[in-house]
Amino acid sequence: MTHQPETAATIFLDGTGVPYETRRYDYAPRKGHIGEQAASAIGAAPSAVFKTLAVKIDRKRAAFAVIPVDRRVNFRALAVALGGRNAKMMQPDEAHERTGFVSGGTTPFGSREVLPTVIDLSAQDHDAMWINAGERGLLARLTPQDVRDVTGGIFASIAE
Repeated sequence: MTHQPETAATIFLDGTGVPYETRRYDYAPRKGHIGEQAASAIGAAPSAVFKTLAVKIDRKRAAFAVIPVDRRVNFRALAVALGGRNAKMMQPDEAHERTGFVSGGTTPFGSREVLPTVIDLSAQDHDAMWINAGERGLLARLTPQDVRDVTGGIFASIAE
């Protein structure tokens, strides 16, 4: 494996032994278009680049939702996938405290707390997917099955 940047996420991935690669890009977010900017910067289709959202299920259980950057989370479908009734975004301060990641750098890999992870079913349409690697401007590329396996996650239709 080639030398990878060291973040909590890459240290976690290295410990799993799954193959992955990383790519840096200039993080220059425009409000509401951070993910699309990342996809454009690395020359990938937005449908193959995934964002990780820290969420709360039924106001108490924390979880991760992994969805394509050009789509929005269906909170009802997300809650149902985790056996809940409703879901909402976690407040940024709580998300940082629980995961160790700042907004724009959130990933299900190497979080301070291991949280249930739901990956949008559309990930399975790709041989590989790009997902944040633990800091702004850094993405990791790996198979959707490896993302599911290393996070203990599930696939469900949670994006609209």
